[in-house]
Order: sequence, then structure tokens, then C-alpha cells
Amino acid sequence: MQPEELFSQIEDKLEDNYYDKKTFRLIKKIYGEINDSKINDTKKSNKIILPFYGHIVPGKCYGIQKNYNLYTQCIRFMQKDSEYCKFCHKQSLQTETNKPVYGDIRDRKKQWNEELQWKPKGHTKEVPFIEVVDKLQIDFEKIKKEIKKLGWRDIPECHLKRETKKKKKRKKQYYLCSSDEE
Repeated sequence: MQPEELFSQIEDKLEDNYYDKKTFRLIKKIYGEINDSKINDTKKSNKIILPFYGHIVPGKCYGIQKNYNLYTQCIRFMQKDSEYCKFCHKQSLQTETNKPVYGDIRDRKKQWNEELQWKPKGHTKEVPFIEVVDKLQIDFEKIKKEIKKLGWRDIPECHLKRETKKKKKRKKQYYLCSSDEE
């Protein structure tokens, strides 16, 4: 049976039913009819995220942003009358400390150590950078090139170690049974 005949039969059968175009393209791709560049098996991100490890970018907002549980410097430019960007400035007006929700990057630099202990009040702890790289499938060589462009030192070991997560043990539940026999 020729592929053209097969596709026409498939179209006839699907005519009355709802189907999406992606499904039909996938069927065609399986039979080698088209080469669709939109269907990728692996997606790699072009986005480059750098962890915080003591460097502050001058001219950028001093607020802290949460990037996949990496608490990094906000990437927006400062407002003329403030040391924060528009969004971080708005957050700072709403908090008691007059700082954005996740804090100020200068305070974080003072507290920086290589143990990844940073945790804003009421939020989760920072994760090692390698976990974010694996999750987003970022090319590590691109990250190294970007760090060299900025003139920063290499990423410390604390960001390259994977944390082993402890499994929580469930407590056994005991049920009280009352018997009618006495």
C-alpha cells in the first residue's frame, strides 16, 4: 500500500472525529512522508542562568530574583531615583524592611559562603546550580564562556555537587479497634 493511499484512508477515518494537526503530522512523520522541524526529541534551552557566588553586576537592580530556586541578582536596570528596578521598587514599598521580597543582593554578598545556606524568610532554600543545569538542559560550556566574558572566577564546588534528598519516612498509623466481645 502506498503512503498516499494510507494517508487518504486515515483522513477519511478521522474526518468525522476531532483531531489536531500535530497528531496528523506525527503520523506522517512516522511513515516518512515529511520532515517536520517543529517536532524535536530533545529540547535545549538557549537561556543562560548564572548562579550567585559573590559577584554583583554594576548598573543592574540590587533586588534578588528567584530563578529556579537560585536566588540571583535581578537582571533589569535600576530606576533613576532608586537602586531597584520598577518591579523590585514596588515590592520594597510593600515590605517592612523596605527591600524586595527575596532581599537585597548586597546583603546576600555579605553573608555569602560556599555552603548554600541562603534562604529568604518564608521561602525555600537555594539549590545547587548543577540541578538547574540538568533540569533546563543548558550547555555547561556556554555558561563557562559567559563567566569568562564577565571576568568572574569559576563556579565554586558547592554549586556543582548534587544534593542527595532524604526520603521522608511515613509514620505507621495504628487504628484502635473496639471489640464487642468481653
